[in-house]
Amino acid sequence: MEAPLSLLEHYKSKQPVTCGHVGALTKEETDKLRQLWQLVIDEFDRTDCEPLRVLFRLSDSDALYEDDGLTSLSFEPLVPLSSKDRAQSESATPESELQSESAMQSESTTPNGTPLSNKIARAGSGLLGWMSSGRSTPASTSPDEDAAAQQRRRESVQDHVQRTQHHTTPLVPVPFVPLFKQPEQTRTFRSAFWQAATQTRNADSWVLRFLRARKWDVCAAFAMLRKALEWRAGQALDEIMFYGESQLHMHTMKSGLAFACTRDRLNNPVFVIRVRVNMARERSIAAIKRFLCWQIETSQLLASGVDGRVTLVFDMSGFTRDNIDLQLVRTLITLLTNYYPETLGVMLIYVNSLLFSGLWALIAPFIDPNVKAKIILARNASGLVPFIDRKCLPVELGGSKAFKYEYVVPEINENSCMSDVKARGVVERTFGDAVDAYERATRTWLTSKSDDVSVDAGHERDSAREAVCKAFDALDPYVRARTLYHRLESI
Repeated sequence: MEAPLSLLEHYKSKQPVTCGHVGALTKEETDKLRQLWQLVIDEFDRTDCEPLRVLFRLSDSDALYEDDGLTSLSFEPLVPLSSKDRAQSESATPESELQSESAMQSESTTPNGTPLSNKIARAGSGLLGWMSSGRSTPASTSPDEDAAAQQRRRESVQDHVQRTQHHTTPLVPVPFVPLFKQPEQTRTFRSAFWQAATQTRNADSWVLRFLRARKWDVCAAFAMLRKALEWRAGQALDEIMFYGESQLHMHTMKSGLAFACTRDRLNNPVFVIRVRVNMARERSIAAIKRFLCWQIETSQLLASGVDGRVTLVFDMSGFTRDNIDLQLVRTLITLLTNYYPETLGVMLIYVNSLLFSGLWALIAPFIDPNVKAKIILARNASGLVPFIDRKCLPVELGGSKAFKYEYVVPEINENSCMSDVKARGVVERTFGDAVDAYERATRTWLTSKSDDVSVDAGHERDSAREAVCKAFDALDPYVRARTLYHRLESI
């Protein structure tokens, strides 16, 4: 048996990573997939299952900027960053998971037990010492910036459009209503599952992410999958995507902190994170967490043809002390490790900075090994070219692609179809019927003999999957606000 290709070899040969993915499963891996699906179906059928609680609705924390919004989109109460803390959290009781962030957030430690804040404080000359706080700092109150200018820096996209275009019409014209007639305060495991699994256009692909992330341990994969759904429901991600950019921080969107602009050699969408424009004092951590969730959820639309994988390029050019934001890094790593496993194709860090070298030494021990194996440090464009063709690489990263980020604000009527409640009802029922048919086909597949799963049961399931995709495409405009990438015709 040939040894699997390394990550770099996959890019050199332009061969997508297929091991453990749909269409390239071994018999043992297929059996593991069946076992995990059986656990999922059993959970669907439970009548004593407690609903998943919605902890942070947008309407309950409208502050994009003020510190009282810091508890919204809190990640630490559910799954801390380090492997040690994550193992502890997976055995935690539901009551402990619902404690406040201040009560739950224990101080991170290095592998030898030294508190991270102590290690940071010793980094020298106070260069990184202030980073031990996980919160964004308050906004600058420069005397050169009047109150109106400060207010504009705090406004949402909705506020900006209404102020500059003199419109009072909301960008999303109707209030949020959950799918499957769910109450606003809770979601069922089943409804949360299908909202997440349909984004990859193949529920098997989404389920397999958890198996690969947990080394094909079925019980561990199911525990991780359930934890991800609890988190998605708790953070009301369906509501975040319903309102979309309208409730995001306008200054963050305009600055071009993160955006998709090209594709890599394996056709994965590439998101560039321009660290030099990240100024923690210009927004709250609640705003940046909401922004990151929106970006990752939207990335799945761009990556639907490549099993949901994306490539991240951290552009560290022009990086200074003012751009250091440990909470942002922690949040992104937590998202990719615990809630969006196997979404990251490769992370390219474009940097030539001693300042970053010190920061990296502090962060690296706390990164999940599966994620860490996909991180590449590149000191110049030549380090990026093995992964992104030079003609596809933006000029600002040393390539030849002419690209300049410019945020195109939403059009007033681009979400007008959301107002058609009757039409939504029709397509939502069609989607529900398609999901029911897929579940029936999956039950047949699970009860078939292993040798028969690729014949009739498999064909029935494939047809049902295509029907789910078609129904979800019809439903999507009614439950997800249009995005920047729709306006740029990238989707």
